[in-house]
Amino acid sequence: MIVVDACDEWSPLREVVVGTAYGAMFPAEDPRMIEATMPREHWAEFRPGHSFPSWIVEAAEQELQALAETLESLGSVVHRPRRVPWSGLGGYCAAMPRDLLLVMGNRVVEAPMAWRSRRHELLAYWPLLQQFRQSGAHWLPSAVDLSVDPLTSGPSRSGQWVIGEGRPAWDAADFLRLGPRTLVGQLSHVTNRSGIAHLRTQLGPDTRVHLVQPHDPHAMHLDATLCPLREGLALYNPERLDPAQLAGSPMEGWELVPAPLPEPCDSPPLYMTSPWVSMNLLVVDHQHVFTEARDEKLQELLVSYGMTPMPMPFRNVQALGGSFHCATLDLRRDRRRTEASSSAGSTSG
Repeated sequence: MIVVDACDEWSPLREVVVGTAYGAMFPAEDPRMIEATMPREHWAEFRPGHSFPSWIVEAAEQELQALAETLESLGSVVHRPRRVPWSGLGGYCAAMPRDLLLVMGNRVVEAPMAWRSRRHELLAYWPLLQQFRQSGAHWLPSAVDLSVDPLTSGPSRSGQWVIGEGRPAWDAADFLRLGPRTLVGQLSHVTNRSGIAHLRTQLGPDTRVHLVQPHDPHAMHLDATLCPLREGLALYNPERLDPAQLAGSPMEGWELVPAPLPEPCDSPPLYMTSPWVSMNLLVVDHQHVFTEARDEKLQELLVSYGMTPMPMPFRNVQALGGSFHCATLDLRRDRRRTEASSSAGSTSG
C-alpha cells in the first residue's frame, strides 16, 4: 500500500515516484511562451509532433532506471508512472512528476499547468493516484478549466509575465516545502497570482505561502534558484537571488550558500533549461544528496557542509527539462525529526 506523507525537502526519503522518459516530445507551445522561457538557440525545436532525439530519450530512461534502482537499494519504495503515447496527445512526457503534482502532508494536489501540451500528463500518474486514494491520501484535482489558455485569458498585472490572470495557473515546481504548513514559491511565466490564490484555497488557511522574487526574466520553476539541503541550510542561485530577499520569510535566519557556477555542458544540449539545472538536487536524508556526476565543484561544496554527494550521470534527463528534483515526486518522508519544526512564516503576494 502506498503511503503519502511528506512536507519538506530534506527528511529521510521513504517512498517516491521516479519519472519515465518514454515517448518524450518537445512541447508545442505558443511562441510567446517558448521565447519567454526557453534557450534562444533551441526555439526551432518546439514544434508540433517533434520528438526529442531517440538516443537522448533512451539514455535518459536508463539514467532514470538507475536512479530508481539506487533509491531502492537505499531502502526507498519506488513507483513509476505508466507509459503514455505522447505523440498522439500533443503532449510532452512523464519524466518530471514534480512539475504536475504537489505533495503536502497526505494531500496530493494537481497543478493547473499553463502549458497546453501538458494537459493530458495526469494520464501517466492516474493508476498511482487511484492507489493514493485507496490508501487514505487526499486527492485534490485542479478543478480548473484547462481548455482556457492563460496566455490569452487576460493580461498580466505587471506585464512581466507572459501569462495573464484570466484563469489560475501554477506549476508545482515553483514551490518548495519547509514544513507541514509552509511553502516558499514564486510568480513566473507559468504561475500567476490567480494560481497562488487557487493553491491557497486547495491547501486551506492553515498553510502559508511566502513568495520570493528572484531576478530572473525567464522564471519557470524555483528549484534551480533555491535548494533546501536540510532545515536551516540552503543553496541559492547567486545570479538570481539576493539572500536579503528572504528577510521576513520562513527562511530568515537560515544559512544561505551560493551555488558554484555550473560546469559547461555542450552534449547533450540543454534544450529546456539553463546550466543552473545543476542546482536541481534530490536530498535523500539530512546528509545524502543526488548530484549530476560531472558537477564536481558542487559536490566539493556539499562535502564542506557535511553532506555526502551521490553523483550519478543525469545529463540526458537534464536535456529533457529537469534534473533529480523534477524527475522525482517524494510521497513519504520520515517526519519524526521534523514534527517540532516551526511552521511560522509570513504570507505575501
